[in-house]
Amino acid sequence: MIPLVENPGTVFVPKARMYVLNEAREVLAGPLVVARRRAYHREWLLGFEGVTSRAAVEGWRDQLVAVDE
Repeated sequence: MIPLVENPGTVFVPKARMYVLNEAREVLAGPLVVARRRAYHREWLLGFEGVTSRAAVEGWRDQLVAVDE
C-alpha cells in the first residue's frame, strides 16, 4: 500500500480498524484489525488479525483502505 497520508506510521498501527474500498468508495471488506505492519520502501506491508494467508487478501490488491477516525 502506498500511503496517501503525511505520517502513515501513526495510521497503520496495531489494533487499528481498516476497511478496503473500491474507487467508488464502497466497502469491499472490513473491518480488518491490523496485527502487524512494516514499512517497505514507499509502501507498507500489513498483516490483519484472523487472516492467515496472502491468498485471502490478494483480491484487494490496488484498492484503497480507510481507517476509523
